[in-house]
Amino acid sequence: MSIATHTELTEQETALQAEARDFAQQKLTPGALDRDREGMFPTDLYKKAAEAGFIGVKIPESLGGRGLGLFDECLVMEELAGGDPSFALTISVSAGLCGGHLLHHGSDAQKESRIRPITKGAIGAWAITERVAGSHAAALECEARREGGAYIINGAKMFVTQGMDFEDMVIFARTAEGKEGISAFLIHKDDVGRRSVPLEQTLGMRSAGTAEIFFESCEIPAERLIGEEGAGLRQAMQVLKDGRVVLSAMCVGIAQASLEAAASHAKKREAFGKPVSDFAGLRGMMAESAIDIVTSREMVVAAAKTRDAGGDNKEEVAMAKLFASEACLRVCDRGIQIHGGYGYIAETPAGMFWRDARVFTLGEGTSEVHRNLVCRYLFDS
Repeated sequence: MSIATHTELTEQETALQAEARDFAQQKLTPGALDRDREGMFPTDLYKKAAEAGFIGVKIPESLGGRGLGLFDECLVMEELAGGDPSFALTISVSAGLCGGHLLHHGSDAQKESRIRPITKGAIGAWAITERVAGSHAAALECEARREGGAYIINGAKMFVTQGMDFEDMVIFARTAEGKEGISAFLIHKDDVGRRSVPLEQTLGMRSAGTAEIFFESCEIPAERLIGEEGAGLRQAMQVLKDGRVVLSAMCVGIAQASLEAAASHAKKREAFGKPVSDFAGLRGMMAESAIDIVTSREMVVAAAKTRDAGGDNKEEVAMAKLFASEACLRVCDRGIQIHGGYGYIAETPAGMFWRDARVFTLGEGTSEVHRNLVCRYLFDS
């Protein structure tokens, strides 16, 4: 099923989607359950994804990317997420958030030196959340103090995807009071005074290297400031507009894979002398899942195409992220139910899909935050 249910794909888009689907099915799906169990990230496959041009689809060709649009990126990310959600999450954070942040807000030197390695397979991270600052990002406490030609960073960041193995990381730290006192900085893996601690036994996304990161008098050159002091939150909100659309596409991919796995099981599993796919109750669940997927996909397509056309569609992005993330969770929950007891053990991907999907109603803005955003657009516009 195409991501664009009512939008005809061009020849180039069809080929790109087929490339990503083949990579997901041939390279990612076979070992996804093992990687989930072991919490191991496949660096070899990540390099192959970079060689195939799947990292940095939207980054300009002059910086090593494909130079395509957000819709094209969504085509790729839907397919990869269906093969291995943790793998797709790493790409979305590395190229989309870290690389995208540098692309839109970094200096020419930062772009030239740091974006191209990301498209070649170097992992980027993006750290805004803290133990005391999640949805209320303006409450963050991590501090960056200017001393001559350097900044001294103290504080900690929480829930950082690939926080153990990144090459470069964009972080947000306080340089003054208030929400206009937050700035963005570029951190390198070998910076002294930075320490990463793995968050083990996460519910899902177990091979995405989630970590808490501590900064203890971490000194970085002043030129690692991204943009101007005090512009950090504004930069983050701009980067998240595209990031949330990509995340929504990933939700569609996970939901699609979950439904396909459930349908396959239902055709093979027999009860009372016939396949369980013949029972009305399960057929109803699969129909509801199909409707959730198609609706989510249409919302992603609309949001991505509007963004590609230059539209500032904040409300459309918020609606797509809210609906797709919650629909994905519903589909994956039904997938476990359709599998029966087999959905509750590690032999099938049903449980992995559900656990991985759960993070999307939290990350890049909780469902509650997005409901508030939608209401704000309704009543304050």
